[in-house]
Amino acid sequence: MRRQRFGFGFGFGWLPMAVVGLLWFAPTGVRANDAVVPVPRPDQWWQQRHQSMNERVKQGNVDLIFIGDSITHGWEGQGKEVWEAYYGHRNAVNLGIGGDRTQHVLWRLDNGNIDGISPKLAVIMIGTNNAAPNQPEETAEGVKAIVEKLRTKLPQTKILLLAIFPRGENPQDPLRQKNERVNELISKLDDGEHVKFVNINSAFLTMDGTLPKDIMPDLLHPNARGYAIWAAAIEPYVAEVLGPLPAPQGKPDAEGFVPLFDGKTIAGWRKAGGGATYWVEDGCIVGKVGPGPNTFLCTEKTFRNFILKLEAKFDEPGNSGIQIRSHQRPDTGRVYGYQCEIDPSDRGWSGGIYDEARRGWLFKLDKNEEARKAFKRDDWNEFVIEANGRRMRTWVNGVPCADFTDESDQADLEGFIALQVHAGNKGQIRWRNIRIKELPDNQ
Repeated sequence: MRRQRFGFGFGFGWLPMAVVGLLWFAPTGVRANDAVVPVPRPDQWWQQRHQSMNERVKQGNVDLIFIGDSITHGWEGQGKEVWEAYYGHRNAVNLGIGGDRTQHVLWRLDNGNIDGISPKLAVIMIGTNNAAPNQPEETAEGVKAIVEKLRTKLPQTKILLLAIFPRGENPQDPLRQKNERVNELISKLDDGEHVKFVNINSAFLTMDGTLPKDIMPDLLHPNARGYAIWAAAIEPYVAEVLGPLPAPQGKPDAEGFVPLFDGKTIAGWRKAGGGATYWVEDGCIVGKVGPGPNTFLCTEKTFRNFILKLEAKFDEPGNSGIQIRSHQRPDTGRVYGYQCEIDPSDRGWSGGIYDEARRGWLFKLDKNEEARKAFKRDDWNEFVIEANGRRMRTWVNGVPCADFTDESDQADLEGFIALQVHAGNKGQIRWRNIRIKELPDNQ
């Protein structure tokens, strides 16, 4: 099974850029670029926050730093619970200050913010406050200067450089367009080894590029949902450097089921396939349709014989499914295998068994009227899937649906579980109470 590499280990090394200096992105002209000139801000509260961050790093024990402006600062507000879930045990320090531009970050890095520490990873997302006063080339120079300063002062630290997040309601917003140009330029800072550039902006947007207010209410700053999306989107890169989050653990319940989902993070899961977005919200995994083909959130662990229980509900109708005993093709990474259908359409085949990317339908529900009526479109639905040897059975809200025995030579007796978001123009679904009871091989 091929897994996508999210890491920094491409082996090209760091290429010094001092010779290029301030001309790397610079447009023709004579105006000095203030985005690259380190300068503090006079505000008393700003000075106090700067000093408080210096005091924190003096204490040491810093493995992860986030560098940025109010969007990063907001991890301590709207993003507080998400921060605690993903980074609370990872020795993380927030080096974001509201209103900062690249020049202010440069000054802070020279005046104590990173003195005496050697974090494993630095996450940078900066530049949106430069959008109005600076040209994109100037802002990009400022971001480049920050990256170079970190490389000089923290040569062992990996850098995860994020594209400036989207702003404004639609793609025609002039400041968003300036930031997108900056992102094109700073993507060149990815050196394949020490610096990784990642653009997660599609995770925040609808398919037509609209920035929803239920993610960024003021069309600039994320709310709790926005921070949950951010954390889930960069987790593969963070985990590559710091190690994965602890997998869900729990004692078996009275029926012998253990959780596959901790209710707070995507620990124990990984994304494969297309560009759908997954995040955690209100004790649920949420999946939203995105660009590209079908997308899957897959368990890191594989399972053989088991009973799987979970609940599913559509926020916006689309199409989905629950993969079991599934795999990825080594050449393309395409997920294939058994799928329990989640179908909110009039067809009503929720609970049917489909062979994703292989044989198609294995057990339709066209002749099972009771099963076709079992799924509730606007409410939670309990799915129970039993895989035992070659036989698979499903129930939706207690109603028996599929009963299929695979006698073919393509029968899979072990594989991962995955939550599918089907390709399309719309669709958002959530899953909760995901738990499993493994069965002995002799059943």
